[in-house]
This record gives sequence, structure tokens and C-alpha cells, in this order.
Amino acid sequence: MSWIEDSVVFRGAIRRSGNSLVITIPSELSQRLLLREGQEFVIYGIGRRRPEFEGGLQVYLGYFVVLEKVQVVRMKIDMSSGSFEKFSSMIKEFQEAYSLTDIKYKQSLPSIIEIELYFGVITERGVIRPKTREEVEEITSSIEFKLKLEGFKILEKEILEKIVEKKNIDPATISKAPYKITEIIRWRWEI
Repeated sequence: MSWIEDSVVFRGAIRRSGNSLVITIPSELSQRLLLREGQEFVIYGIGRRRPEFEGGLQVYLGYFVVLEKVQVVRMKIDMSSGSFEKFSSMIKEFQEAYSLTDIKYKQSLPSIIEIELYFGVITERGVIRPKTREEVEEITSSIEFKLKLEGFKILEKEILEKIVEKKNIDPATISKAPYKITEIIRWRWEI
């Protein structure tokens, strides 16, 4: 996949600092990319002919890694009294209704499914409001009730916290977040 140019563009001038030449990164770009003082990077000289020669500098920051503390509801469900198709459609409804950020399934026995429902803040559409433990407990009770109505038996249920690593998040998603999420999100650039 090719690089996509950012919307923040600026003109500058190269300056001298001791024996080195330096450029300044404007605050808009450093905020958009969540850059920090002392951060490492790699600079590549780039050029192309078409037919004139063009040159540039690519400042490579690496991979943007996000660590998110997520509340997870883990359930073990007996499927013998219900259909998998109905269960699957209910889970999709729950994902929409309760803004689940991820769902993981595992079939442990022929009629037993273990499922994990992730209540994070980073979605494909942006950052959503963090849910409190009480809200997650209330949602879990509602999900449990709806599953029981359809004939599914909840064998085990627990709510826990996990740290989830994501490498496909644009830093602007976090820098423009409408909610305070610094207590549940950490990030870094990895070269």
C-alpha cells in the first residue's frame, strides 16, 4: 500500500544549529501525530525523475502502537437449546446496541461456546465515551437475560480488564478524541 499525504502541510526553512541543519515541525502536525520530545525517527533522502529531478526528506516515525485498557465480559454458553444462527444474529445486535469494540468466539465443546465481549473506547468510527464498571455490569445483565429468553444457558460469566494492543489506529483518532481517555490509553511509536 502506498503512503497517503497528510492534510497538514507547511513551508519552512532549514536552519543551522551547531554543525547540523534543523527543521521545525509545526505544533498542528506534532499534535496530529502525537509526537513527543526525544522521540526517535529515521530520515531517508528520496528522489525521483519525471523528467525533472525532485528531492525530499522522509521522516519515518515507525509503527503507531496503542495499548488500551478494555473491560471484557467473558461468558461460557450452552448452545444445546438454541440455534447458532440465532445466537450469531443476537451478538451482532448486541455489538450495535452496546457499542462493543470487539467480539471473540471459541468453541470448547460441541455445544459450548466461550465468548468475549470487549467494551473499549476506540472504534472504526472514532473514540466513544468510556463505560463505567456499573454500566458494563448492567449491559451484561441485559445480554444474559436476552440470551436466556432465547433458550441459551449461561454456564459462567465474569467481567475483567485486559490490555489490548492495536497497530492500525491513526494518531489523529486519539488526538481529536472528544473524551478524556488518557487513563485507559497509552501509545508509542516503534521503529
